[in-house]
Amino acid sequence: MAKSGTTRTGALSQRKAPVQARGRQSIDDLLSATQRVLVRDGPSALTTPAIAKEAGVSVGALYHFFPNKESLILALYETKLGEIRAIVETPIIATGDWRADIGGWLRAIKAKEAEIGYGLALNEAMDHFPSLEAVTRRHQSAQAAGIAQQFKALGSPWPDNALFDLALYAYFLNSAAWLYWAYAGEELPQAVDRLVATATALVAPAFEGGAPPTRKLAKPAG
Repeated sequence: MAKSGTTRTGALSQRKAPVQARGRQSIDDLLSATQRVLVRDGPSALTTPAIAKEAGVSVGALYHFFPNKESLILALYETKLGEIRAIVETPIIATGDWRADIGGWLRAIKAKEAEIGYGLALNEAMDHFPSLEAVTRRHQSAQAAGIAQQFKALGSPWPDNALFDLALYAYFLNSAAWLYWAYAGEELPQAVDRLVATATALVAPAFEGGAPPTRKLAKPAG
């Protein structure tokens, strides 16, 4: 996707963290409005006037809390990620059947994504703005590291660097489900079935005696 828009790296933070309930509600309303505009109209239409109008507030009121649209997207992204991360990092209860264990874990993650509205539109927004690129890369690396730890805890004997490389690729398989749903115009359930089948086939060598790759591997973000 073509990228547009620039902002200063130092202008990505929320201006102030409200301590009163009214202020916290204002933040929640602005983030909800950001998500609605994003899902309905796409990242190119995401402007501070559009967000303010959707939230029913003035642009000045929006700027009281956020310096620009990128800071709103980042706040929304990190809010959603916190909820997803809680599932990704919760230890999988091993039953002795790693395929069933990973399959159930993946289905729980996809169910949580659907519950909180985390999906393709938000990831497209992160890709759309160059100033958010480093944040996206750090998230991808952190998620892959968490997935690799799950694989290790389930008994994979592969070394950490090989598990990270494998986990990163498995993480990106999730994008295929979002792209499929975007094309179909609805969240057809077979996408999750195929994600589980593809992911378990991908990681099978790490659990069933396959040798780890010896070629150059992807590394965690520095």
